Amino acid sequence: MTTFTLNECPKPSYKRRQPKRGNAARFSEKTIKSIGERDGWLCVRCGSPYIESVPHHIIYRSQLGKGTVDNGVCICRPCHDLAHSKQEVRKWFEAYGQKLLEEV
Repeated sequence: MTTFTLNECPKPSYKRRQPKRGNAARFSEKTIKSIGERDGWLCVRCGSPYIESVPHHIIYRSQLGKGTVDNGVCICRPCHDLAHSKQEVRKWFEAYGQKLLEEV
């Protein structure tokens, strides 16, 4: 019986035509600070001081929402869970985002 040995050859590495979107929709530290100062470091829906460390995307990242100040709000964990589970709460955040844009 003959055994064959394969000569390993490295795969060619090609550059991407466009960079991955991965971090583009994340909030930077500067943006998080701006959102927190704008919202008074309180949940915009219920006023709770126990907010999450990362703001909530008004337009979800999966829906191509950006990681900008106008697309983020301070939010507590219970309200965040509601925003992802109840359609009427999601619509509330979308209306709140429109109100923010009108004020600017």
